Amino acid sequence: MKLIYPLLLSGICFSAKAQLKQGDWNFGTSTNAPFNLQLKKNNAGLRSYDFSFHPQFGYMLKGRWEIGGGPVFGFNGSRFKDGSGNTIWKSNSQSVGASLFTRYYFKSSGKLVPYLVAGIQYTHEKGTSIDLNSTKYSYSQNLWQLKAGGGLNWFVSPRTALFTELTYTGDWGSGNGYLNGLNLQLGIRFYFGKKKK
Repeated sequence: MKLIYPLLLSGICFSAKAQLKQGDWNFGTSTNAPFNLQLKKNNAGLRSYDFSFHPQFGYMLKGRWEIGGGPVFGFNGSRFKDGSGNTIWKSNSQSVGASLFTRYYFKSSGKLVPYLVAGIQYTHEKGTSIDLNSTKYSYSQNLWQLKAGGGLNWFVSPRTALFTELTYTGDWGSGNGYLNGLNLQLGIRFYFGKKKK
């Protein structure tokens, strides 16, 4: 914790103004790794993990609009134990897919550049689950996701930005109906293009 404050202060001191312009490309990546731990003293409860990796490429259009997309990779699993500590159910899955997005930036230059974002994502998921009787089940499904929200680029150099993005997401295709909620992502973006004369 003591190390975080000096890093934040140095980042603020060295942050730089950016100049977004038509024809620029960017590469960014983000991760979403929530860990849901619900453990009791008698060792009963649910343990789960959900990790996804999203490399994306974007292209700046005229008028501060950006379009782009990229692959999506995900890994998740869960395990449930009873009051005696016995595993009565566990599952693991892997997914791969692709996403498309568009962003609108409120300004084209500055250290902090807020934006709106909307996108769609498709993933194909395969997984297995094992119950108390050691019976193994396998499944395969196609998942869709729509998202819309806002974000903020914090430029630590003219070509590098840290970002945070909060979106409302809706998922369907899992057999559990329509699922929705808020999703927070953190990441980094690198911008490429000709320097402005």
